[in-house]
Amino acid sequence: MLDPVHASLTVPQSSTSPLWSLPSTVLVPLLGLPAFWVACFLIYCVKCAIFGMDRTPRIDQVTKTPWLPRIFMEFGYWMFRIPVRFFIALGITPNMITLGSMLLTVVASIAIAMGHFGFGGWTLLLAFTCDAWDGIVARATNHCTPAGEFFDSTMDRYNDVFTFLGFLFYYRNEPWMFAITALALVGSSVVSYSRAKGDAVGVNANVGYMQRHERGVWLGVSTAVAPIVAAYMEPGVASPLYHIVAAVMVLMAVLTNITAVWRIKVVMNGIVHKAATSRPARVVVEAKPATASAELTPQPTHS
Repeated sequence: MLDPVHASLTVPQSSTSPLWSLPSTVLVPLLGLPAFWVACFLIYCVKCAIFGMDRTPRIDQVTKTPWLPRIFMEFGYWMFRIPVRFFIALGITPNMITLGSMLLTVVASIAIAMGHFGFGGWTLLLAFTCDAWDGIVARATNHCTPAGEFFDSTMDRYNDVFTFLGFLFYYRNEPWMFAITALALVGSSVVSYSRAKGDAVGVNANVGYMQRHERGVWLGVSTAVAPIVAAYMEPGVASPLYHIVAAVMVLMAVLTNITAVWRIKVVMNGIVHKAATSRPARVVVEAKPATASAELTPQPTHS
């Protein structure tokens, strides 16, 4: 039996938050990194209130969408300035950053497949950040080339597939989540392909929702914070469903396929319109009526 002093110092198990049951390797980045980004975002909001929000030309080319407001994208570019200068000073090329992004995506995919969603989510966000850094470094150093753009786009397709493969492996024993994740993978692939093919035939198909930058942010953030939600919704479960990831995956499965169909329609209509406008006008030549003299002129005969 405990004496009154020890009893007063004992915390009942029921009053302990499930969050503190997570290991420190998961808990520190889960709480520290979001706190860091929130603090930086508040500083950026104060800066915007005083000096106005930045207007990055690159963001002007991105379709406006409610799923990722412009202020968040401008905040990201604002945060990237110091690392980009660091890369340029060290002579790190855009292709090197692109390759690093793919390697980080592979690491994130393996972590997610093994159930380490916290680590996998933050690694996925870092990989997505590298995918933005390579373009910024290329434009800052005037190294924007067709070869670099092709390499970046190709690695992006690898990154998309690797990411979803990790989730597919984790949800292999949950048929409905496996199907939803597979549907999100299909939609994401067709969204990117339809725009690339549209550009190839001269039709701009930059429309729709859950484009690549949106998918990266939504999926990365939801995966990174999933253990926090699971600690309360699924305490003690060996293989949690991670409801927040499931909700985002459903959203992506729906919106990416809507966007894919939308882009296919835009490209098809654009091709038809270009074919109609480029078709040469039909010239109608009217036959001249025969004159009286021509009618009276004897025609040669052939024997």
